[in-house]
Amino acid sequence: MNARDELFDMAYPVVLRRVEEGEESTPESLQRIVEALGTVIPQVKPGLEISPDDVTAVVKRIETLVDIQIDHDIIVKKDHEPWLHARRMDIDPFYWNRYRAWLQRGGLPPAVVAEMGAGTDRVLDLLADPREELPWDRRGLVMGNVQSGKTAHYTGLVCKAADAGFRVIIIIAGIHNNLRNQTQGRIDEGFIGEHRVREGASVRRERLGVGRIDADRRPVGLTSSTHDFTKTIADAMGFSFDALNEPAVFVIKKNPTTLKNLLAWLKPPGDKQLPFPLLLIDDEADNASINVAYSRDEVSTINKLIRNLLDTFSHSAYVGYTATPFANIFIDPATPDDMVSEDLFP
Repeated sequence: MNARDELFDMAYPVVLRRVEEGEESTPESLQRIVEALGTVIPQVKPGLEISPDDVTAVVKRIETLVDIQIDHDIIVKKDHEPWLHARRMDIDPFYWNRYRAWLQRGGLPPAVVAEMGAGTDRVLDLLADPREELPWDRRGLVMGNVQSGKTAHYTGLVCKAADAGFRVIIIIAGIHNNLRNQTQGRIDEGFIGEHRVREGASVRRERLGVGRIDADRRPVGLTSSTHDFTKTIADAMGFSFDALNEPAVFVIKKNPTTLKNLLAWLKPPGDKQLPFPLLLIDDEADNASINVAYSRDEVSTINKLIRNLLDTFSHSAYVGYTATPFANIFIDPATPDDMVSEDLFP
């Protein structure tokens, strides 16, 4: 290892620890830390000399990793009763803790991880308490800039929702197979903790992501990076809601056939609803989820199927994610039945 890499390996953990303790990282403070450590290295490792250019290069490298900020979110809400703070001591943050550790292990700056934790708390609190016995239905939209970490954000939300008691999690991820497969991979890595490889009639499981940090618990995955939801695979897994000890998670394509198959498999007989709290994440919520039917008496297919999925559960929360929310927020609010009772986007 050369002198510059040695200096970085020594200085970076020191800076991270100070950031985690709440100290502000400035170019001046980084310079002082790196210069001080630069004088130590030749003493502990004779033969390695640190030049001023080495110090400058290491300071710039650490700045690119640490000096990253994430803005606080802005919230518009209605008819909401906060609940998360009152339940905080009752929640075991198993899924969030290991996801947070995975993000930090991947090099995400502590300040960013901390703000993501606070932001996902705020979104979770805007949903209803999953342990509330009376039926509820919450719907909302999260907007983030392009390439701003929306998938990481809703993965964090999924982890916290699972910790809080949501038992069924459905993520509708794009209209193409490659987008669904990519999202499944991110959920496998950040929430489930394993990758399932189908080999003929058998399935081989490989730990990855958060599963390498703590594999004591894992959600029940009903889809994989190579297979969207099918009734045949779900039935072959012997899945039963009654025996559900950990959350069940589905990552599906935004496709009428897939949505219909999942709906038919979930739907209980008669007019009954499933008594489990559902979190439904709609990725790219501006694409295909909008009700674009011409007549007020008609509903677009995908929009209607998502509504039906929500209605299958007595307790349901819908969270759309998008970078381009214009189609969603400009839905005509003149008709209260469309806006409040039925449609996805208030």
